Amino acid sequence: MAKQAGPVRGMAYPKPRFTVWAWVYFGLYVCLPVLGVAFVLDLILYLAFRYLLDSCYGVLCLLQ
Repeated sequence: MAKQAGPVRGMAYPKPRFTVWAWVYFGLYVCLPVLGVAFVLDLILYLAFRYLLDSCYGVLCLLQ
């Protein structure tokens, strides 16, 4: 459930929300590292399947 905004010292304030900078920090410190790790793991698996196991890896197998 979302937090309800209540009065603070008698003044009504809007409920908490993400700002533009919160989204920027989320993208830089959460999304980019996760995408970077996924890219490196995908590259390692691709190279291992392609050159060590001499097999096909991923969606490209469907096109052959």
